[in-house]
Amino acid sequence: MTDKAPLYFTRRLGMLYPANRAAEDALREISGTVRVTMTGGKANQRRRSLYWVLVSIVTPILNDMHGMTLTDDDLHDIMRDKLGMFDELTLPSGEVHRKRHSTSNRAMNEADRADYLNKCISIWSTWTGIDPTTLTAEGQRAA
Repeated sequence: MTDKAPLYFTRRLGMLYPANRAAEDALREISGTVRVTMTGGKANQRRRSLYWVLVSIVTPILNDMHGMTLTDDDLHDIMRDKLGMFDELTLPSGEVHRKRHSTSNRAMNEADRADYLNKCISIWSTWTGIDPTTLTAEGQRAA
């Protein structure tokens, strides 16, 4: 079994299935019972933390620029709406309700979170006129 190539798995029916060639090869070599230690997620936590720090930086800037009274949660909801992270449900009354997707660690893997954060930073940069690298650096200093 090689430990050079990363092993990727997908979850189906409560089980892990190989998602790349290296994972398939590794599974073929297993005989008997093995112990697996899953690590990672630290980058996901850092990105999640950076996201909320940036939300707390951008919210007052937008409030000052446009005379609004947004809260951090309002901006979070706006971002999920802007990025289409919701399901629309039509209620019996005909009213359309948006059920927003979760951004919890269970709901987003590291790649999804990185993509989400990059899109948010790009949008906030456009809205505030602050360069994305400056905005990110400011968030990292504040985190």
